[in-house]
Amino acid sequence: MLATKIPSTDLALSRDWTANPLWKTVRYHWYWFAISPLLSLLLAWAFLRYQTPHYTIKASLLVRDDSRGSDFNESALLEELGLPNATSSVENEIEILRSRTLLSQVVADLHLTTQYFASGHLKTTELYEKTPYKITLLKPRTAKPTTYHIERRTGNTFTVRTPSNIYKGTFGIPMALPHGLSIIDTTRFKPASHYLYSFKISTEESVLDLYTRVLNIYAPNKTASLVNLSWQDVLPRKGEAILSQLIARYMKASIAEKNKVADNTIAFINQNLQRISSELAEVETSIEHFRKHHRVIDATEDGRQILERFHANASEEKELAVRMKIVELLAAHLRAKPTMAIPSALYPREDNFADLVTKYNDMLLSRVKALSQLSPGHPDFILLEEQISVLRNSLFDAIQYQKQELALSIAAIRTYGKEFDTQIARVPEHQRAFLAQSREQGIQQELYLFLLKKRMETAISRSANIANARIVDPPKASTVPVYPNRQLTMLVALLAGILAPAAVLYLGEIFNNKISSKEDILRLCDVPVIGEISQHSPSAWFQRDDGRSLVKEQFRSLRTNIQFITGMRHHNVLLLTSAMANEGKSFIAMHLAQSLALACKKVLLIDFDLRKPSLATLLNLKPEGVTEYIALERGPLIQQCGNGPPFDFLAAGAQYAETGEVMLSPKVASLISTLKTRYDFVLLDSPPVGLVADARLLGKHADITLYVVRQHFTFLHQLADLQELRKQSQLPDLYVVLNGMRDLRRYQYHYY
Repeated sequence: MLATKIPSTDLALSRDWTANPLWKTVRYHWYWFAISPLLSLLLAWAFLRYQTPHYTIKASLLVRDDSRGSDFNESALLEELGLPNATSSVENEIEILRSRTLLSQVVADLHLTTQYFASGHLKTTELYEKTPYKITLLKPRTAKPTTYHIERRTGNTFTVRTPSNIYKGTFGIPMALPHGLSIIDTTRFKPASHYLYSFKISTEESVLDLYTRVLNIYAPNKTASLVNLSWQDVLPRKGEAILSQLIARYMKASIAEKNKVADNTIAFINQNLQRISSELAEVETSIEHFRKHHRVIDATEDGRQILERFHANASEEKELAVRMKIVELLAAHLRAKPTMAIPSALYPREDNFADLVTKYNDMLLSRVKALSQLSPGHPDFILLEEQISVLRNSLFDAIQYQKQELALSIAAIRTYGKEFDTQIARVPEHQRAFLAQSREQGIQQELYLFLLKKRMETAISRSANIANARIVDPPKASTVPVYPNRQLTMLVALLAGILAPAAVLYLGEIFNNKISSKEDILRLCDVPVIGEISQHSPSAWFQRDDGRSLVKEQFRSLRTNIQFITGMRHHNVLLLTSAMANEGKSFIAMHLAQSLALACKKVLLIDFDLRKPSLATLLNLKPEGVTEYIALERGPLIQQCGNGPPFDFLAAGAQYAETGEVMLSPKVASLISTLKTRYDFVLLDSPPVGLVADARLLGKHADITLYVVRQHFTFLHQLADLQELRKQSQLPDLYVVLNGMRDLRRYQYHYY
């Protein structure tokens, strides 16, 4: 049926998504969307089966941050002890945890430069705790990373292979390896017979570079002083051990940093205590010598006692002086008033002297009585006078003796007082010297006691030091591997299996610059499509006599459309051309001629592609034809061709350099007009109109132009040239034949 330009309403409907070329391409390649997801899921399963899973190990610490008030209640203790309080922040502690120094200590502690592997048929697995062999480097030395393959031999022997050498050894006995003197020994785990075991010794720098990238330390928010540690490893136990050792090393380093101040303080105190102790001993020895030499026990007390004795001596001297004065007064009284009684308040209280005074006073009283009774010359009175005189002389002798005794006592007291004066004069000097030494002793003793106290306080603070962090969550590996994620991998594989074909088809549509369907022709130009021909081999199919083949039916449809266009008109000339070479123009001409011949039409096929003739070769006929007729003025050599009803054929003939001038010859028009009267259909196979002008010259002699385009071969921009040909009417009655269709077989002719 003749295809015409669809109206605007149909164009609107054609824009529906079901009519989209991409959708048609998807429907054409529907099997891709069934096979691709299955293949993707199969690849995902294989990936999950043989890919080594990675686990995430997490831990969290509560870090001391003075700016946020998390001081772990130790600041008050340090302040009470008089020690400075160290400051801390989350950012600083994170950098310390991330430092290479700390990580290198973990690598050295856990011997992470050595890795152990077990290789199976398809997969190599790293071992950590369950390795059957263990290597210990006794004298390590720097060498390039090397993998050692170990194989157990008979008895207790083994061999170690490297890419460049083989080493033999015995378990437990040192052997020389490129990385130094080593001991390889067995563990409690038995090696499996179907595994090959090896160990790899890497450089510390390469291990540190890897672990620095794997370790992730971050603060979950800016308000809390919590720090999260994350580690990814194929071995959960190894990851937990690394994080645990990292935290232990961090806390040990934190405490050591705090203890460094205390240790330096204690060392300083001990050093000064020794010096002060020796100086204090010297001062005390000097004080001891001073006391021994000057016989000083307590300078203050000794001075007080000296003063007391001095005052007592002075008082005694005064008392003796008073007594001396009384005795002198008594003597003067006896001389001046011999008949007067001696006052009792004047005489000394010694027993002998007191008795004499009492007798003297009694005799004076007796004299007074006797004088009242006796005369002065009376013998009794004279005897009494003589007794009084004797007693008076005795009193003078006693007084003289008293005076001598008192004078001696006063002289002795005064001599003793002079010694006190000397002692009192020396007291300030001794006191000053003793006070100076006592002051020095006190200073050294106070300093000694102060340092002892500070040493005890520092020791207490050192024992009270804690790390700048507390473990909130210890390192724990996830039970489900984070990589590969089984559900996500299968989902991605399924989506990729679905989207990959769609993406390929979509990209193919985006980057496609060639005709892919009839809709492209209808969209870019208003030339009707008169037929669609599937892709087949032109020569092989032409020799077959298969009346029910798809291409036979397509050419029958094309023939019917041509007959519908020509109607009852006889002697029709059909011009076949294309935009460029290899679009199947000659193929269409050859098979259309046979199809018209099968319809009992008299058909002549003329090969006017004088520059590159090909029909004579395809039809196995003589090449003589048009050029011989025009240039050599020979009669046209018309040959018959075809297995069924034959059609006539006029070849292009020999090639000439002036092919363009040949086409301008009036004999071309004469030839076509002459032959037209003898045939129902004359088919002119012309060169591509987009390359040479021959088709335009032949268009003057044709009734219908069949413009051949080829699917996935003709460029879209060439349809614009076709539209321009129609507008300018350079070719008569243009129709398009779509050749090389690849999808008609599947969804248009299923009943065949």
